[in-house]
Amino acid sequence: MPQGTKGGNVDVNERVGGRMRSGRVERVDEKLFREAVRRALSQPRLAFYSPVASCVLNYWKSAVPRFSISEFLAKVVEREIARAWPRLYERAERELRKKSGGRR
Repeated sequence: MPQGTKGGNVDVNERVGGRMRSGRVERVDEKLFREAVRRALSQPRLAFYSPVASCVLNYWKSAVPRFSISEFLAKVVEREIARAWPRLYERAERELRKKSGGRR
């Protein structure tokens, strides 16, 4: 466990050879968490590389009126993050809501 950490337990999943391997981080590093909150508030956008996802989502954007790629991806990613790390997700959600005045 890293020194100088405080907080609750956090589940960590790691993909190894195509399979998920679970581990546990016993404490959240408060300094790293505060920095993550600061970064999330100043730059909430994420980017990733996936030609297949790009193809499918661009098809849906063209075929379905008002389909939002960003909105769809945010829901999918947040659902999976909440499933993988429920306590850290809830804590991040609370902290970001508090810091942003309830805005999303």
